[in-house]
Formats: sequence, structure tokens, C-alpha cells
Amino acid sequence: MKTFQTSAAWCLGILFISVSLITTGSSEVVGPADPVVALTGDDIILPCSLKPSVSAEDMIVEWTRLNPKAEKVHLYLDSRDSFVDQFPSYRGRTSMFNEELKNGNVSLKLTNVTLSDAGRYRCFIQTLKKETTVQLLVGAVSQPVISIDGTKGWGVVLKCESGGWFPEPQMEWLDSSGTILPADGPPERHRDSEGLYTVRRHVTVNRTGNNRFTCRVNQLEINHLKETEIHVPDEVFPKSQVGLIVGLLIAVAVVVLAASAGVFMWRKHTEEKKCRKQLEKQNVNKRKAPSSFVQNLTEQLMAAKKQIEMLSKDKDDVTREKDGLQGQLNDVTREKDGLQGLLNDVTREKDDLQKQTGQLEKLKKDKEKLRNEKDKVIRERDEHIQNLTGEMEKLRNEKDEHIQNLTGEMEKLRNEKDKVIRERDEHIQNLTGEMEKLRNEKDEHIQNLTGEMEKLRNEKDKVIRERESDGMEDMEMGGVF
Repeated sequence: MKTFQTSAAWCLGILFISVSLITTGSSEVVGPADPVVALTGDDIILPCSLKPSVSAEDMIVEWTRLNPKAEKVHLYLDSRDSFVDQFPSYRGRTSMFNEELKNGNVSLKLTNVTLSDAGRYRCFIQTLKKETTVQLLVGAVSQPVISIDGTKGWGVVLKCESGGWFPEPQMEWLDSSGTILPADGPPERHRDSEGLYTVRRHVTVNRTGNNRFTCRVNQLEINHLKETEIHVPDEVFPKSQVGLIVGLLIAVAVVVLAASAGVFMWRKHTEEKKCRKQLEKQNVNKRKAPSSFVQNLTEQLMAAKKQIEMLSKDKDDVTREKDGLQGQLNDVTREKDGLQGLLNDVTREKDDLQKQTGQLEKLKKDKEKLRNEKDKVIRERDEHIQNLTGEMEKLRNEKDEHIQNLTGEMEKLRNEKDKVIRERDEHIQNLTGEMEKLRNEKDEHIQNLTGEMEKLRNEKDKVIRERESDGMEDMEMGGVF
């Protein structure tokens, strides 16, 4: 009886384990269909879960970065996080949501993302021998800067520059209506020692209704866009020289007309003086002259008077024309004053640009100094990494030796386990024989008991029949008496 209870318990345990394995084995490891996109410095989550959801608290979860070479990122083992053999660049930056493990959520959180973190990550449930992969894209962006880079023809040359981008972005110029403007040549590209891209592009713009222009930098792979708008004052655009030329021509015309008027007035004055002398001479001789001479002289005087009136009318016309030219000259003078003010403004902006250029030169020197210091730090870091690599190689060799020793011990334990299994199988085989023997004995015993019970049943029936027969006889005898 005791043997039977033990066998039943073994069967129930094996059945329970089988059901558990079947239920767990039906779950799949699921990751995101699209890549995970992040910017440098962000904290991101690499999704991974079991569907249908089962508890992963007692499972082994391993996160690995597959490219360019396998790097151990995070390990969940023995119901806790393990950082053994974790790649150095991930130390202190990885974690799992332990409270969500019971729901099958084995996602990984990665903090302070860097460009070197980009790649393909494997989420491997070692307990189930199932896995999925997650693609991580890491980018870097910055705001574009617009500056005025001089004039060209009747337009203004604008420069847009934006650095610190990854992957390489696209740059374009737009007007206020969103129309793409033709740039002055292809964009200039530069990549620094950290692998970040700097893009620069020029465009020549003419005066518009609002003089607003936009520089757009776009990175399609990480789906990020940055824009900067500038308003160019009207005073910055070169003024048309047509008005100045017309003004100069008008001034020359005024000067010519003024000279002509002066010559005309001088000639008129000379003619009047000459006529006055002739009149005086004629008055002296008038008394002596005959009447026909006086008549001729009178006609000449009338003709001279008419000529003087015509000259006076021409003088008035010249005076009016002179006044009109003087007004035009005043307009030219005012336009000249406006141009002088604009020239002063441009001179001040030029001085400001020179100051900004000096500041940019200083910033470039500071940047060069920082780059040299950064290169020094990078060299020191590389030396430190090289030393750490040597130490890690030494530790790896020791680990391999330790693993080899453990492998030998495991082989020994495996042999001992095989021996125990063989002994257990022999013992089970012996127990099976004994149980078969007991079963046969039990069947034989049951068969014997069945025969005895049949025999007893027959005897019982015989006794009953005998008693019934005796009872009938007693009744018959009683009737006789």
C-alpha cells in the first residue's frame, strides 16, 4: 500500500512538471516591429516580452549587443540582476523592470545613450531557448545658425551652418511661402573626430514683401528636423543706382541751364546797355534830324521793345525751369543724405561683423584648444582601455582556466550522475520485477480467496438447504401429531 502511494505521488509530480513545461514552452519572445530611435543623452527602453504572458521571475534573461561584435549588456540570473562579464561601457546604465517580470515583461532600460550604443540587441530567454532582436538608432541634432555673408549683385548672401549632427543631415533654404530656394552650390560637409557632421550652405536672396527666409536641417533616418528663420532688413539690400544716375544727370542739366541763363542775362544786359547808348545818341541828334529819320528811329525802338519783351518772357520760362530743376536737385540731395545714412548703417554693421569675426576667431581658438585637450583625454582613455583590455585578457584566461577546471569537475559529476542513474535504473528494474512478482502473488492470492469464498458460499447454500429441509420435516411431523 505504501509503495502504491509513493508511485502515485511520482506520477502526479511528473504530470505537473510536464504541464508546466508545456504551458511555458508555448510562449514566444516578442520585440518591437520598428527600430527604437533615440538622441544622445536620452534614456530609452528596449522592449521585450513573453506572449502570452507568463512569469519570468525564475528564468534566465540575457541582453547582448550583436554588432559590430557581441557585447554582454545585462544579465538576469537567479532572480536578480547580475553584472558579471558586463561590457564596461554599459556599467551603471542598464536595468530591468523587476516588478514587471511576473507579467512577462523583460524589457531593458538604457540611460544616457551615446552614439556608440547604436546597433542590434538580442533579448534571449535562456530558460526557453527563445530570443528576439531590437534595432537601436542613435542620432544627434542641433539648431542651425544663420548669418549675413555680404552682398552679391542686387541681393544679400546668407549663410546657414549647423554642427553636431548624426547621421549626416540634409540642408535646404526656403522663402516665407515654403518654396525651396536654389542654393549657391552644393552644401559643405565636415566630420569631426567624434564622428559628428557639420553642414554649411549659402544662398543669395533678393528683396521680397517680408524679407523672411528659413534654413531647414532634416535627418530622415531618425525623423528629426530643425529650422531657423531670419528677417533681412531692407537697408541691407544694395540700393539701385538708377536714381543716383538720374539725379546726377539732373544736377548736370541744372548747372548747364544755370550757365545758359547766366549767359542769356549777360547778353540781355549788354543789348539793353547798347540800346540805351543808341537812344541817348539818337536823342542828341533828334533835334537836328529830319522827320523821316525820327520815324525810322521810332520803328527801331518799337522793334527793340518787342525783342526786350520776348527776352523777358524767355527769362520767365528759364526761371520756372530753374525752379523745377532746383526742386529735383533738392530731391537728389535728400536721396544722397538717405544713402549717406544707409552707408553709415552698413559701416556700423560692418564693424559689428568684424567684432563678431574676432569673437568667432577667439571661439575657434578655444575650440581648437578644447579639441587638443579632448584628444589628450581620448589618448589617456585609450591607454586606460588598453590596460583594462590587458587585465581583462588576463582575467579571461584565468576564467577559461577556471571554466576548464569546472568542466572537468562537471564531467566527473556527470559520470557520477550517469552511474547514479544506472544504479537507479537497475533499482527501478528490480523494483519493477518485485512489483510484478507481488502483482502475480496478489492475483494468485485473490484467485485463492475467490475459490475459498466460492467454496464457503456453496457450503452456506448447502447448510441453508439442509435447514430448510429439516424445517419441512418438523412441520410434517407436527401435523401428524
